[in-house]
Amino acid sequence: MNTSNTRSTPGRAARHQLWLGLTLVLAGGAFLLDNLHVLELRRILPFWPVLMVALGAARLLTAAPGDRREQLIGGLLLGLGSLLLLRRLGWLHMDWRDFWPLVLIGLGVMVMARQPGQGGPFGHVNQDVHDRQLDLKAVLSGQEVRVQSSDFTGGQVQAVLAGVELDLSQAGFQRAVLEVSVVMAGLELRLPPDCRLRVTASSVLGQVEDKTQPLAAASRELELRGSLVLGGITVRH
Repeated sequence: MNTSNTRSTPGRAARHQLWLGLTLVLAGGAFLLDNLHVLELRRILPFWPVLMVALGAARLLTAAPGDRREQLIGGLLLGLGSLLLLRRLGWLHMDWRDFWPLVLIGLGVMVMARQPGQGGPFGHVNQDVHDRQLDLKAVLSGQEVRVQSSDFTGGQVQAVLAGVELDLSQAGFQRAVLEVSVVMAGLELRLPPDCRLRVTASSVLGQVEDKTQPLAAASRELELRGSLVLGGITVRH
């Protein structure tokens, strides 16, 4: 399952695909010309922020009217690329130790500007899943996912600076393995009452809180593998 923004319009997806493809084509062409000794990338690479400026300007120009998220991303790319370019040219003297909070400010603006109920990054997704294998990715977003598969086998959950609620109480399985990667995020997991939990995931300043009280005759098992870094997992029935 791909948990990207389920409300994204085809036009936005097509624009993103176009710019990603164009970036790859330009990068590949530049390396090819360097291999053929037509260009010397060592002289050009220091001016890579020009690419950020171009991408930011392109996203601003192609953003649909009222698409604040696209306009903000374009503006951030354009602004950050311009700062980096001015620094490369020696016209602006800046130290990242002084200016790194701009990243947090930009993220905060994007979060505040998103549409209510908007999914994907900086938004929220609420949906049911019927697949045997789960593939859930949440980055700077909220996810509420209910697994309804009758033959669930497990899958993977990746959460970075996000909040994820995964409900397996209606899933059908005897033994499932969930591979988790939780980085500065929270995962709340709900299991059926006849399922016991087995944790083999490693943790670095993280914690798995097991609040389950499985039935004495619990016949099912869920194994948690993977890693937690500054994150937390809460499991309950």
